[in-house]
Amino acid sequence: MSKTKVVRPVWRKFHDRFLARAADWVRSGGHALVYTDDGELRVLLGVDDDGKLTEFALWSLLAVEQRTAKTVVHGPARGLRMARVQSHAEWAVVDWCERDSAYEAPTRVMHLDCLECAACCHEASVLLDESDLDRFREAGRDDLVTKRFIKRSRDGKVHLRFEQGGKCQHLLSDRKCAIYEIRPFNCSVFPAGSEACLAARESTNQWRDGVPLSE
Repeated sequence: MSKTKVVRPVWRKFHDRFLARAADWVRSGGHALVYTDDGELRVLLGVDDDGKLTEFALWSLLAVEQRTAKTVVHGPARGLRMARVQSHAEWAVVDWCERDSAYEAPTRVMHLDCLECAACCHEASVLLDESDLDRFREAGRDDLVTKRFIKRSRDGKVHLRFEQGGKCQHLLSDRKCAIYEIRPFNCSVFPAGSEACLAARESTNQWRDGVPLSE
């Protein structure tokens, strides 16, 4: 069985008086949750060579329904990104830190059986753009742009229509995608090992004792 090797960041919790340690952790590839005595929680995240959030950092924010983090301009974390955690998402980030407490290094290696998993093909919101719709048509699948397979929200955005039970209509019984070669762009770039990926695996019971069955 072919597996995908993923090197993903490890979450660690730091008090704000140890911000320098948190910054070193993030620069070494990890993610940090920085807390204060009064209970305020902020995430400290890494950037790429262009100063943009790393892919895992961005998807961690998306997992807690946030999209941006401000660049730190002063102090030991200068150049990194920081965002205050919204109250409704605090439990999730704390849980990530507890989950990763077993790992000593800022990064960990995972081997995920992405083509056998299909956890992300359940209870998802897959946004489609015009290039997706054009690709369906060019492949001779005009049916894929009908109401049977897509739905439009009030703001005009187009999404895949999932079955009533929460499963993607294109997911076959053997966990393969029926339209894999022309699948939506957002499906093809969904990062293995991201928080959304791990949450999907957990929700489909593909974990045992806190570890993905494929690791």
